[in-house]
Amino acid sequence: MELKIIGITSTNEKVIESTTQEKLDLQGGHSANICYTQRDWEEIVNEPYEKTKNRIIGNKENNHGSVFGHGEISMYITGIPKLLAMFLNNEHEYNTSEKSARYTKMYPTEKELILYEKWINILENKIKQVYPNEPYLEPKIHKLAMENARYMISVLTPTKMEYTTSYRQWNYLYHFLIKLSQNDQNLEIIEMLKPSIQELINRLEKSGIIDTSHGIEDYRDRKFSLITLDNDYLEMFGRSYSTNYMASFASVAQQQRHRTLDYNISIPEERTFIVPPIIENDLKLKEMWLIDIASLSNLYPQGMLVQTNETGKYEDLILKLQERLCSAAQLETCLQNYQTLLKYTKVLRETTSDKNRKILQELEKYEKGARCLSGYHCPNPCHFKEGIYLTRKI
Repeated sequence: MELKIIGITSTNEKVIESTTQEKLDLQGGHSANICYTQRDWEEIVNEPYEKTKNRIIGNKENNHGSVFGHGEISMYITGIPKLLAMFLNNEHEYNTSEKSARYTKMYPTEKELILYEKWINILENKIKQVYPNEPYLEPKIHKLAMENARYMISVLTPTKMEYTTSYRQWNYLYHFLIKLSQNDQNLEIIEMLKPSIQELINRLEKSGIIDTSHGIEDYRDRKFSLITLDNDYLEMFGRSYSTNYMASFASVAQQQRHRTLDYNISIPEERTFIVPPIIENDLKLKEMWLIDIASLSNLYPQGMLVQTNETGKYEDLILKLQERLCSAAQLETCLQNYQTLLKYTKVLRETTSDKNRKILQELEKYEKGARCLSGYHCPNPCHFKEGIYLTRKI
């Protein structure tokens, strides 16, 4: 066996400047030749240009796009609305690094900012009141207050991100964006997003990596998978599972980062909002919270609840539980994953299938509470009892 590196992503400015659509096409043409020749790589890349060019044209005409998927391109995108970032992040072929509203301050519209900062202060004081002597939480109080206050911020708020995917996928996303701009579902939230969708389309066209002649386009007529008009599907639990629940935009954004699982959402006609558990039993604060967040409903705050469908394999749910059943995870997401687990094991306990019972035995390990109780080795134990047994309020 021999291993040879034939391509690599680079942050070198000179390399980036010399990376043209023609060169990306050439890489695809050379990759296509691997399938049809006895020759090795050195011979392939040194074949006459016209021969490679004809193969490029042929592959595009025959919708053989996979050969154009070897070149990876990283984009740094600023000013992109959070929701549009979610559309990108719901497709499975990517790596992304995005500004976190959990750990960094956000700068939305003036109305949102006033409520965001108001609730950071209220929540900080409430956390100190509920957990006056908790060593694990003490250095995290401000960050936890920010994490919950960001529910007040619109899902249309601009953010920044690095997004890496293949030459082929960038071209697919370009066509997905064109379809999204047509808003065939007639959704208000997409209408509000349209200026940003068009701007991203224009920026991609100017980037020099888009084949605007429709040479690299998904012939299966796919589109963005995030939003559907009705995703209230039949729930099922076996080797694979599909489940429905209400979740905030903020939680969906975290869940979808588990790319082995599939997510889509529907926007309910009646708008409801999450209430942070830390204030759930404080009727005065709860009422104030609901009044404040409802006043932002026309901006689609991240705390607005959307109908969510999650579909995947039980092994991939376990991988997610090993990350999200933890004191460090956002509370809403942590508890939602635990509820999915309990729903799953309840159905499996009612089955007579030996194969399902085998799955049940693997899932039951996580019913005890946080991942550290399942046998998972935690490199940085929190020693936070309420976090370990999933009874925390923050």
